[in-house]
Amino acid sequence: MTHEINSIELNRLFNYHAEDAQFRQWLDGAPDVRFVYVCEFGTIWKFTPREWWQFLRKTVNNQGAHDLVLSKALRSRPRNLTLGTDRRISSTDETIRCLNPLDWTIEDWTEQLSCPFAELQSIR
Repeated sequence: MTHEINSIELNRLFNYHAEDAQFRQWLDGAPDVRFVYVCEFGTIWKFTPREWWQFLRKTVNNQGAHDLVLSKALRSRPRNLTLGTDRRISSTDETIRCLNPLDWTIEDWTEQLSCPFAELQSIR
């Protein structure tokens, strides 16, 4: 029994592998990061590196406009994160990246997309 792949399935397969190759290229040479935590207005979201890359791409394509879905926010702050008096998060764990993108510009988003997990000068 043979399974023939139609054009839609073939297109999905190619798109998946093309996106995977782009993600691997983006991640190549970047520091080893397990999770990205994002904080806005004291609410925290958790991303895997792939999820963060996808979110960055979507945000850059939307000229910096982004929507962090409240239903996907964490219910409480993880113990390995510190919340400062300025409502910004941080961590001493080097495999965790903490970002506070509330005031980011499109240039900040683009820079984050071009330099994964690097300490960026312009990002607040």
